[in-house]
Amino acid sequence: MIGKIRKKCTFRINYFTERSTMEYIHQTENFQFHNSAVALGKFDGLHRGHQLIFDQLLEYKKQGYQTVVFSFDRPPVNTLKSENYHMIYSKEEKERLLAKKGMDVLIEHPFTKEFSKLSPRDFVTEVLIKKVGMKILVVGDDCGFGYKRQGNVELLKEMQKEYDFKLIVIPKLELNGGIVSSSRIRSLLREARIEEANSLLSSPFLVYGPVVQGNHMGKDILGVPTANQIPNPEKLLPPNGVYVSRITIKNQVYYGISNIGVKPTIEGKKHMGVETYILNFDKNIYHKPISVELLCFKRPEMKFESLDCLSRQMKEDALFARDWVIEQGLI
Repeated sequence: MIGKIRKKCTFRINYFTERSTMEYIHQTENFQFHNSAVALGKFDGLHRGHQLIFDQLLEYKKQGYQTVVFSFDRPPVNTLKSENYHMIYSKEEKERLLAKKGMDVLIEHPFTKEFSKLSPRDFVTEVLIKKVGMKILVVGDDCGFGYKRQGNVELLKEMQKEYDFKLIVIPKLELNGGIVSSSRIRSLLREARIEEANSLLSSPFLVYGPVVQGNHMGKDILGVPTANQIPNPEKLLPPNGVYVSRITIKNQVYYGISNIGVKPTIEGKKHMGVETYILNFDKNIYHKPISVELLCFKRPEMKFESLDCLSRQMKEDALFARDWVIEQGLI
């Protein structure tokens, strides 16, 4: 639920979850905070390595510091090289996940070509210290910032003495035979190795968004009612196919089977979507936001000879999802 918007700045929004309230700053450079413990990074995947950084912030929150996650409104490469870099989590998904983690503020600073020319030292003094009110800075040991990413941990170690802030450097986390990184998770997702990707993320890969009107084929013709979502086009998705999923609707958890793809058996307009059959659920949730976490890959997307064949396969997929969830001890 979205709280009151401050009058002085259109893009300062309070997000309320069952766990915390988080202020979200974006599309503006007009902000001012004080006495902050700051995490600096892109935080694309919000993986377990990132969680070590957030855990540090939460410890300082207990001491009265305001926790601030400082990131950017777009991948820098999209501005500097005009590339189309897809994100593991959309902006809205990242906001919700960080709010649930207990962060006080998320700043997505506009990343413009002018901003990219700011020297590392000026970025620290003019932005982090003067505007964010940084007293504690937590970064990964490979952090880079400022013009051409010339800023690094060594510079921060020098500056912390000069400007009286505390620097905490978190080493890379090794898990399951390698370094935990967004690029590693990205590769696993592209190969539909969803369980391996989830083992590196701090929570399962998800798609969050409202349920949109579909063509009612699922309920009216196939006898399998489904909930349709249209993901943000900037979001990275795993290969088209069928996945066991966990669905959260108004804090209630359900399980089901989700198809990522373009519905090749059904004629008509094609667009990338996520279609989910929710086990033991038959309520009207049109236009309501739901979270769909992908837990296990079952099969690639297929084109069937007829709608009857598709209907039988969808029911078989649903039985597989039910059995898998039971075997995993989730219900």
